[in-house]
Amino acid sequence: MGLEEKIREIVIEVLKKYYKTRILVIVTGGMVNADVSIKELKSLKDEHDLIYSLVFTKNAAKVHDIRRISEELEAESVIIDGEEKINVKDFLKQFKAVIIAVLTRNTAAKVANLFLDNLTTQIIVDALMLGIPVIASRDAADPFLKPWQDMGFIWMGKGLREAYSEILNKIEKYGVILCNAADIKAKVLSVIFGSPIKNEASEYSPMRKVYIEKNVITREDLAVYKGIQGEIRIPKNAVITPLAADYIRENSLKIYRG
Repeated sequence: MGLEEKIREIVIEVLKKYYKTRILVIVTGGMVNADVSIKELKSLKDEHDLIYSLVFTKNAAKVHDIRRISEELEAESVIIDGEEKINVKDFLKQFKAVIIAVLTRNTAAKVANLFLDNLTTQIIVDALMLGIPVIASRDAADPFLKPWQDMGFIWMGKGLREAYSEILNKIEKYGVILCNAADIKAKVLSVIFGSPIKNEASEYSPMRKVYIEKNVITREDLAVYKGIQGEIRIPKNAVITPLAADYIRENSLKIYRG
């Protein structure tokens, strides 16, 4: 490896460290597929070197193993709702997204009715108002899913069914992106990083426009779009690494900022 190549690798590593994506993960007291969601988030972190901060609701602190989850996700910081006062708006500015690893019926109902009586609901609603994506695992909040049926919750009357549907529909209208726990990694990749989901390969079009929403654009980010003839848009102030610049030039990619 030549000196120039070594310098490039060092520059990339420094830039990646400086511009690492920070994500806020909220854990509520829900238990349905909570382990699946945490596993997905760990895989996401391992693959994309993210920095997680965690917020546990009061109930979550009672039913979940905070230390285990924090260590598994290598959390930079951990907050338990009610233990300290924070300025939510200023706190949220550092995060690229808010992920609700376990959304419960209680939290969903409070958000739907804009009951901002705790830190968790304030974070969710304020993030939406600040334009920060909020992605939530719906498994513990959606009694229509199979895990609830397996637990025997199959006798809901029409009124109750309509009420639960209305709650979930409401928060989706507010901007909360719901998905199953097993799909949370793919959903984050799609929404936050602009990465194509693997099972959508058949929908590939060489003339399509794509948007890579990252602060540092690497060669690996661009390689998945080799052969594309459409526009590739990146944030106005994104940094393009030297290897990525070479890849753009070698493959005649059309890069636009903004």
